[in-house]
Amino acid sequence: MEQRQQIGRRGEKIKRKHMIDLLFPIALFLVLAASSLFLVILAANVYRKSVAWEESNYGSRTCLSYVTEKIRQSDTDGGVETGTFDGIPCLILRQNFGDQAYATYLYSYEGQLCELFVQEGADVHAPDGQRILEVNNFNITEQEKGIFKISCSDENGKESVTYAAVKSRG
Repeated sequence: MEQRQQIGRRGEKIKRKHMIDLLFPIALFLVLAASSLFLVILAANVYRKSVAWEESNYGSRTCLSYVTEKIRQSDTDGGVETGTFDGIPCLILRQNFGDQAYATYLYSYEGQLCELFVQEGADVHAPDGQRILEVNNFNITEQEKGIFKISCSDENGKESVTYAAVKSRG
């Protein structure tokens, strides 16, 4: 296609403008704007799903990490065992300070993971424990000597499980 040129009154060349000269930049701008908008919407959707997934798994993952770390901190000969406290299944972590024996009880009470650090033999009850975080169906069992299975569920009923082993078993 040839562009036709006209010569104006003063002798300069004048180019005739076609409709495509105006429509092409506008169309290009609209395509780029629509692509950018689509990309922003897609990224926002991915971010929203990631945040929702993180929030839904926060409680169960935090519970498992907390209990696993407590087991590692108490990894001494006879320092970690399962049992009951005030009729509730729990994890018992034993420590000695000087000539005094202490126990830390980790258990679930009224939908909360609780921790209670007391001198052995003290008269305490489940409501006395420090509430750590909200959990559903917290359970800890000793699978084999020194290997513990820890499980809890989130508010949607999805169960998370981990295993922790003590190295200093007698």
